[in-house]
Amino acid sequence: MPDEGFEEEDPGYTFLGSSPAEKFLDLAVLHRKEADQLRERAREAEDEGRHEEAKLMRDVALVREQRAEELERAAKGEGDDPSVTEVLDSQKEMLGSYTAPTLSFIKPEDLPPATVPEHMRPVPPGNIDRAWAWVKNRLKK
Repeated sequence: MPDEGFEEEDPGYTFLGSSPAEKFLDLAVLHRKEADQLRERAREAEDEGRHEEAKLMRDVALVREQRAEELERAAKGEGDDPSVTEVLDSQKEMLGSYTAPTLSFIKPEDLPPATVPEHMRPVPPGNIDRAWAWVKNRLKK
C-alpha cells in the first residue's frame, strides 16, 4: 500500500525543543516582554523623579529589543545562533586586549628572604649522632 497523500501533511504533534527556530522565537518573545516591562518601570521611575534609573532602564530595554531582533533573524535563518556569535565576539575582544600577568607591583628586591618554617626544619643532631659522625669520619681517614 503506497502512502499517498501523507507526505504533505504536518503532524498533529511536536516534540518539545525539536526546532532551534522555535526556541529562538520563544526567547525573542521573552526579551520583548522584558523590554516592555522595563519601559513601564522606566515611566514609573520618571514620574517619581528617578531620572537616572529611568534612563538606565530604557537603555536595558533597548538592548533587550536588539537581542529579540537578533533571535528573530536567527529563527528565520537569516543569521547564526546569537549566543554563539556573542561568545565568539567576546573572545575576539578578550584576545585583542589580553595582557600577560606580571608581578610589576612587587619588586623582587622588596620580597623578604625565603625561609623554611620552624616546624619544617630538620632536627639538629644530638650528642650521640655527632659522636657517631665523628667516629665514622675518623675511620674513613
